[in-house]
Amino acid sequence: MTTVSEALRIAVGLHQGGRLAEAADIYRKIIRAAPAVADAWHLLGVLHHQSGDSGEAVRLIGQAIGRDGLCAAYHDNLGSALRAGGKAGQAAGHHRAALAIDPGWVKPFGNLAGALTDLGDGAAAADALRRALRLSPDTEAYLLRLGDCLYSQDRIGAAEEVYRRLDGLYPDRPDYLYRLGLCRLAESRLMTSALATSGHLVDRKAMGESVAAFGRAAAGGHADATRNLFGTAVVALQNGVMEDGMLGRVAEAGRRRLMTEPGDSVALSVVCYDLYRQGRLDAARRFFRKYARHWPAQAVAADFEMLLWTMVRSEPAFFERLLADPPTLFGRANRRMPVAPGADGRPVLLVGCDDDYWRRFGAAFLDSARERAPSCAMHVHIVNPSAETEAALADPAGAGGGPLSVSFEAADLGGLPDPVRLTYYASARFAVTQRLLRQQVGPVIQVDVDALLLADPGAAMAGWPGWDVAVMQDRRGRGPTRDFLAGFLAFNRTPAAQRYLDLVVAYIARHFDEGRAFWGLDQAAPFCTHDHLVRSGGAPTLIRFDFEAFPFLRFLEK
Repeated sequence: MTTVSEALRIAVGLHQGGRLAEAADIYRKIIRAAPAVADAWHLLGVLHHQSGDSGEAVRLIGQAIGRDGLCAAYHDNLGSALRAGGKAGQAAGHHRAALAIDPGWVKPFGNLAGALTDLGDGAAAADALRRALRLSPDTEAYLLRLGDCLYSQDRIGAAEEVYRRLDGLYPDRPDYLYRLGLCRLAESRLMTSALATSGHLVDRKAMGESVAAFGRAAAGGHADATRNLFGTAVVALQNGVMEDGMLGRVAEAGRRRLMTEPGDSVALSVVCYDLYRQGRLDAARRFFRKYARHWPAQAVAADFEMLLWTMVRSEPAFFERLLADPPTLFGRANRRMPVAPGADGRPVLLVGCDDDYWRRFGAAFLDSARERAPSCAMHVHIVNPSAETEAALADPAGAGGGPLSVSFEAADLGGLPDPVRLTYYASARFAVTQRLLRQQVGPVIQVDVDALLLADPGAAMAGWPGWDVAVMQDRRGRGPTRDFLAGFLAFNRTPAAQRYLDLVVAYIARHFDEGRAFWGLDQAAPFCTHDHLVRSGGAPTLIRFDFEAFPFLRFLEK
């Protein structure tokens, strides 16, 4: 005849072997035959917990505790069942009861940490995990949980120490390298900086260590590290803090990535940015189109980086078509100039925007221009002006006094998304400049209306030797849609400047005609056109001003 102890031993063996139904049947028979055997209640409860029935597990393990309240395992497993049922507070109480009974047992500390995490008490959870590690030093699971617990509390330095300990114990594990990368990224402050502050705020050493850790983890097959490697590189590029050497290394990883995942648009962008940095814009354009031609239009429209690179054109055939078959968009525009600037050789300061922007920034701009740029005439171009704006601008007294020429444009932009509509407002002024130069007015200086004058660019022109075009350039290598900044572009009244401007206007108009205009087109067109003319001959002579030390304008925060 089988004894209770033997039956219990058989049931445990079946339980450990995964034969749960058979084990459960024996546990129940023991309970019916000897209901005082607490282990049978407990183990049947554990089996139900493992099977996902936390409610029945709580009932059964509670019966075991009722028969033996001083068994640490019963309390600890009841805590786990309660936590699975969403009762983290009660669970923590039972894990603590287990520790009171057996303070040298490590397992309840880990389980208590889980319950405390559910309760939102990260500090107490971290303390429980540290106590577990004092009992079981260098245990991988507890170290990992401690690091993740600290990281979730933004205790980045403490989390990094734990992850470095893991990396020392288990070198080159992608999971740990990835986490180290996250910590170094947080310490670099890249993701919390803006373009205006990134130059002095970002810790480039920490950022480089982050990229290196992501790269090593990505090489080990870590999917999140792969995404972060290329994503971090693009954010660093956008913020102007990516050095050439680092970009080259990430671009090499990008080429390898594209061999297996040709649809990774961020890796593709990184490779293209690297080619652009090398002065190989046409190679960047060809590399992009090699992969992008397989993308459906709706996928391109949903991807910011893809949209930016679709506007980069450098091939001679594109520019030849612009001359042979000029786009029609700006030519069809309903544009009128009720007050034209005088052809007296004075530089013309031109702003162009929509009615809303003019109402927000126009008066302050005019005040600063009249005070700071007395050598310049002023011309205002408004797309879709209100009747009130037209009346005010047509009357010099209403516009604040002083000479002022104006033009207006009616354009049906209602069906366009905001980035495209705003791009049109910024781009229309190129066509106005083109018209003014053809009328022998100028030089023309295009500036953003949401800015204030610091100095007189017209007066400075006298010292510019043999110039055709003056540009404000972002020398941080942020890409062909961010290199020449449209907030300031000056065009001299020279044949080279006019040829260049004609191509820029046609470049912009072609993209609108074909429905491929997007944010940054008004900057891609001047940069890419100049790159084409440098390679093909006939490039205008440029005066370049560094955006970070620009002498003429202060740009307002919007």
